[in-house]
Amino acid sequence: MVKKAVKQKDGNTPPVLPKLEKFLSGYSNASSKAGYKNAIESFLRCIYGLRKEDIKSGKIPVPDYNSLFEMYLISKRDNDADFIQFSEHLIETRPALSAKQSMTAIRYAMTYHGVNISKGTSQDIRRETMKGSAATVDRVLNTKIINAALQHTTIQGKALFLCLASSGARLNEMLSVNINDIDFNSHPVKMTFRGENTKNNQQRYTFISDEASSAVQEWLKVRGQYIEMCNAKSKKLIEMGRASIKTAGDTRLFPFSDASVTAWWIDALAASGELTKDDVTNRNQLRIHGFRKFFLSQMSLIVSKEIPEFLAGHSAYLSGSYRRYDDETVAAKYLEAMHMVSITGSKQVKELESELKQKMQEHSIKTEKHADTLIMVLNENMTLKNQMQEMQEKIAVLSEIISPLQKLPWMTDAQYLENIKAHGYIIEQSDKEMHIYKPK
Repeated sequence: MVKKAVKQKDGNTPPVLPKLEKFLSGYSNASSKAGYKNAIESFLRCIYGLRKEDIKSGKIPVPDYNSLFEMYLISKRDNDADFIQFSEHLIETRPALSAKQSMTAIRYAMTYHGVNISKGTSQDIRRETMKGSAATVDRVLNTKIINAALQHTTIQGKALFLCLASSGARLNEMLSVNINDIDFNSHPVKMTFRGENTKNNQQRYTFISDEASSAVQEWLKVRGQYIEMCNAKSKKLIEMGRASIKTAGDTRLFPFSDASVTAWWIDALAASGELTKDDVTNRNQLRIHGFRKFFLSQMSLIVSKEIPEFLAGHSAYLSGSYRRYDDETVAAKYLEAMHMVSITGSKQVKELESELKQKMQEHSIKTEKHADTLIMVLNENMTLKNQMQEMQEKIAVLSEIISPLQKLPWMTDAQYLENIKAHGYIIEQSDKEMHIYKPK
């Protein structure tokens, strides 16, 4: 149901928002809004034959997506064919998960505005077209790769990438952080993410490493000059309406777009010789999302998994961790493992720690082997003692049965004489003969 326009106090009717703009304004979460916006614009470009590359290069002007969206809604088109065309476009240009997310977003946006496709087409897209779309095989991001890439990036790029590696934050969350959201007086340095900028709309905090903090403070020294330089370089694009002016009023720590950051990362990987692409999708195998995985895996080697999961904002751990850990405990645990998410100058520490762990493990194995050997020797000794006791008992029984004057085959002369003496006999030895008798 469309609401009627309400007159303002001066009697004028407020301007009516375009349908696309109005739809997007209903989402307070910046990430969700961007997801729907990108999906809708991609759909419109695909349907109307507008190449993104031509728009970026300036061969064609930037489309008025508001007008294109409203034109699509009122035109009589074969919506089933359009959605099939878009699904085929997605699997050719995007990874599997991204393709499915875009398809879900455009389906919802169009259904919201009364555009539907048949059940059969929907099933075909889900079962056939979208199924089996190629996914990029990612490489694991590690300290060596990150450190190599940092040697070929700018001061702002270094600060941003070190923050991502040591905080576990998503890229869109990091790009939304205001300068005042960082507490440089705390140790470790605390960074707060506001609810409207997080995936689950819950405010949370994390920490950044000492090296990331130092890099951020160096970046802040030249941030103002960077903004002025960007505006000067983009003057023509700003005049053409193809870029927006950066103002001093922008309080974000990193006033960049995610596209710019991705481009910096790819350039740094290429310069360091670490850039590799998937054979099937031809996409970068070291994505920025890998920083988040790096943080979770590295921290979990030292502290309980709950701590890094909580700091990374995984909703399943939020409530439980809030109950179990106070801020001071989380900070102490972070400091305990901070060296694992530090990149520069941490190699020697990590190598020493790894060497120590290996030696401790080897010592533990040797100790276990020695313990097993000792137990085996003790068992054998106990067995021998039992056997000797049994033999002595048998000898004692035999001694009662057999005459003590009878020398048994296994007895030595000394044993024979000792046995006789034990039975109370006296032995007298002369040069020629030996007399054995029992006193009366």
